[in-house]
Amino acid sequence: MKLWSDFYDLVMPALPGCPFTMVDNALRQSAIVFCEQSLAWRFHHPEVPVMAGTAEYAFVPPAGAAVHCITRAALNGEEIESHVGESGIPIQNWASCSGMPLYVLGGATAATLAPIPDAAGVLTMTVALKPSANSTGIDDALFSEFWEPVMHGALAQLLLLPKKPYTHAQLAAYHQQQFDITTAAAGMRVARNYTRAPLRTAIMARK
Repeated sequence: MKLWSDFYDLVMPALPGCPFTMVDNALRQSAIVFCEQSLAWRFHHPEVPVMAGTAEYAFVPPAGAAVHCITRAALNGEEIESHVGESGIPIQNWASCSGMPLYVLGGATAATLAPIPDAAGVLTMTVALKPSANSTGIDDALFSEFWEPVMHGALAQLLLLPKKPYTHAQLAAYHQQQFDITTAAAGMRVARNYTRAPLRTAIMARK
C-alpha cells in the first residue's frame, strides 16, 4: 500500500504551511471520490458460502478499503443482476419471498440476495472498492496508474480554503477541472478494458 505521505512531493510545493493531517484528509477524500466515480479499483471478492434462508452477507474487503458497489455477481456459476439498493428490482415484497436469487443488492457493508435463497450455494462477486474513511493510503497499483486525479482532487479542495498562505481560487478551479477530466478518462478506460464475459467460479477457487 502507498501511504498518503507518498503524495507529498506532488502536492506540498503548492501548499506552504498546510498541516500534514489536513493534506492526508484531502487526499483520502479525493481518492474516495475518484474511486466512486471511475470504478477503477476492482476486486475479486472472496467466495461467499450461501445458506438457505439467509439473504444478507457481509462484505470482506481488503484492509483500508470499503466496497462501493458490486459490478458483477454469479450464484453457483450463473450470473445474476447486481443493483445498488432495491431500486429497479421488479420483485414485489421480495423480502418475504424465497427461491433462486435473481438479484444481489449492494449496501454499505453487505450484499443481499433477492429473493431469499431456498438452497445453499456459492456467491462470487467482482466489486468496486474505495478507500475506507480511516484508510492510511491506497493500493500500490492504483497509485501507480491513477496518482494524477487523486493529486488534482486534493489540491482543488485545499487551494479553495479561505485565508491560507496557499489560497488560490483560480488554481483550485484548474485542479478541479483536471480532476474531472482525468477521472472521466479513467472511468472510460476501465469500462473498455472490463469484459462482460460470464463469471466463472473457478476463478475464485482456493488451493
